[in-house]
Amino acid sequence: MTSLPGKKVTVLGLGQSGYESALFLRRQGFDVLVYDDASSEISRGRAGRLLREGICVELGGHSGGSIFGSDWILVSPGIKPAAPIYRDAVARKIPMLSEIEVAWRFCPSRDVIAITGTCGKTTVATLLHRALKTKFPGATLCGNIGDPWIGALEGIGVDQPVIVEVSSFQLQNCQELHPRVSVILNLSPNHLDWHADMGEYVQAKLKAFQNQVSGDHAVFRRRDQLEFFPEYPILAESICFGEDLRGNPNHEVVRTVAAIYGCDVDTVNRILDAFEGIEHRMERVAVVDGVTYVNDSKCTTLSSLEWAIDQMPDARVLLIAGGRPKAHDFVRLRNKIRQKAREIFVMGEAAPLLRDSWDGLCPVRVVNDLSTALESARSAARTGDTILLSPACASFDMFDSYQDRGRQFKEWVAQAGAPLSTQGDCVT
Repeated sequence: MTSLPGKKVTVLGLGQSGYESALFLRRQGFDVLVYDDASSEISRGRAGRLLREGICVELGGHSGGSIFGSDWILVSPGIKPAAPIYRDAVARKIPMLSEIEVAWRFCPSRDVIAITGTCGKTTVATLLHRALKTKFPGATLCGNIGDPWIGALEGIGVDQPVIVEVSSFQLQNCQELHPRVSVILNLSPNHLDWHADMGEYVQAKLKAFQNQVSGDHAVFRRRDQLEFFPEYPILAESICFGEDLRGNPNHEVVRTVAAIYGCDVDTVNRILDAFEGIEHRMERVAVVDGVTYVNDSKCTTLSSLEWAIDQMPDARVLLIAGGRPKAHDFVRLRNKIRQKAREIFVMGEAAPLLRDSWDGLCPVRVVNDLSTALESARSAARTGDTILLSPACASFDMFDSYQDRGRQFKEWVAQAGAPLSTQGDCVT
């Protein structure tokens, strides 16, 4: 482990990664202050638990001096660079590190596989974890997939691989992160509410490659390299995928990385064939009165929505979309929306933008909340239709997370008259 800038640290953000980071650093002997500008029920509950551990917490406002007197700051992925507190810290030249970077510095294993990209991260990370566990029973899956890396450190073995799903937010404040294998699945416009532009977004993703050396592996699509980083110096062994459009690129990546680790080919193929899908990603929850309900709450980007509606029958989709927009070029999906959607219900901060972008293709109704959207969609649905929650936006304007949004969708469907399993079939 390399040294950190000092023992006095502020954790910005009291989401799951900020909460786990504060607890871990306190156990390591750091003087920890946690700040979050929100004061929700969840954040207050976490604050109470941290206070009992001797960790100072400031919610809804800060004293300034206490934060800016820190030796360094651990910044959670929910804190945008445009936020005043972020800008103030940068202006004061206080070192800022992400939870991913700090976890790397404390991680017992140096055998790290970083999975990033615009779409497909969770699917690939999940499948790869299942494949590697057939040879390395102690393999760990963590990161942006839901379990913060820093909270998983105590269970990681020295010689066991660690599969980490990483977002551009987490990568942007990394300095020394050095995965043995780094995968950039794909690149398309995303998080442009958070990054200054596409160039900054791509540069954040490329941090997955920046410390790799000969003997490491960098996995990416050739067309992404040609379009977005043709001059970027990659020192690791480059492995390109996705040139054969007949195959499933996610499966191709899993097979490629599993082969690096010497996994049995037939075993990996059986795992891929048996995969039931990810909860909240094209999850068929129920059929009620001849109408299929699909929970795609994990869809937070335009690219994910494009893929989702491609799986749907023509002119039989009642689409529920909206939330906090991460991009603004929704008009680029007009042709697909025209082909697939019979009616659209939009909600959240993005509702006016979505309405204007898709106006004239089919009826587009602005609704106040998810419950109203579902009631309206059910009233409009006919036998054989699909009600698809595929928001193409972040959840944080109306929900705690995309998981919370998906759970509320499934609870509503259950109340509508169909018994639900914990996770339905994947619609593909």
